[in-house]
Amino acid sequence: MFLSFIIPLYNAARFISVALDSIYQNSLDKGEYEVVVINDGSTDDGAEVVKKYADGHPNLRLLQQPNKGASAARNRGIEEARGQYVWFVDADDRINPQIPAIAYQIYQEKPETEMFGFNHYDWCGDDVTPKVRYQKRVSLDGLGLMRSGPYLYLWNRIFRRTAIGDIRFPEGTRNTEDWYFDLMVFSRLKHVECIPECGYYYNSSNPYSTLRNRSHESLKKNAEDSQLMHRLIWEEIQKIEQPEMKHVLQGSLNYSVMGFFWGMFLDHFSVNELRPVVRRYREMNLYPIQKIGRKNPDRFLVVANRPWLLYPIVWVRNLFIQVSHAKLQRANGACES
Repeated sequence: MFLSFIIPLYNAARFISVALDSIYQNSLDKGEYEVVVINDGSTDDGAEVVKKYADGHPNLRLLQQPNKGASAARNRGIEEARGQYVWFVDADDRINPQIPAIAYQIYQEKPETEMFGFNHYDWCGDDVTPKVRYQKRVSLDGLGLMRSGPYLYLWNRIFRRTAIGDIRFPEGTRNTEDWYFDLMVFSRLKHVECIPECGYYYNSSNPYSTLRNRSHESLKKNAEDSQLMHRLIWEEIQKIEQPEMKHVLQGSLNYSVMGFFWGMFLDHFSVNELRPVVRRYREMNLYPIQKIGRKNPDRFLVVANRPWLLYPIVWVRNLFIQVSHAKLQRANGACES
């Protein structure tokens, strides 16, 4: 069997049929692919939707597990997959049905291929915007792939299972685990084929997405996950002896750390929340954060790398927000009375 589609399912009843329809529109022989859906303790009727769909599609398997998160669901999918290659698809997205056949044709030409990469669409309601990284077909190794840019997604790639080996998604997380997985797999790759087609529709309009929960508790959980992923990547870098690979991974990690600090600043984390984070990153020699060669991020680092400047700015900004919020509440209360 050529390909296994792995789909974690959690409360996506309103989307899963669209994802499955897009997969079953592909032109591969039914014996050359399977669809493995892992129901991760959904509380809606998504599993029932999949069961009905499976009645007419014998190559669809629905696996059940208590809610453990997308990482655990994907890990189970890796264990259960029968295909030579796996494609991780989110239940609220859809694929370009032409891609499996294109990948299969390339595989026939170059059976040593360990991963296929492709462009994607940003899909928001009726708006579909192509996000193009590859202008033409290119052959790379994992090092070349990482050098070509810091943008790491999970769903615009098809991985050979033997290339994944023992690498798994860190469980108990819901943020940046795909970035960790990608980097760990990329560091092993020798044969990557990247094609100019847009192969995936990323649904940026799903209001139920975990990462769109903007409560402070949710943001804190995302921040904790990011710190864990950075720690794991940092630990792996310490084991690498090849200088070039070490340098590239360090650059990707530094880029992610910069984005993480920028996110904490935008999300109004307090000084008391920032202090221990700065301390942890100092311990890994990841703070002060190295400049990345882009004007606006490097301007931010002028502030972020100087706690004596960062903390007062954060304190004053957050105080201003609190005062403004209190005034708005009083004004609303006066209007209602």
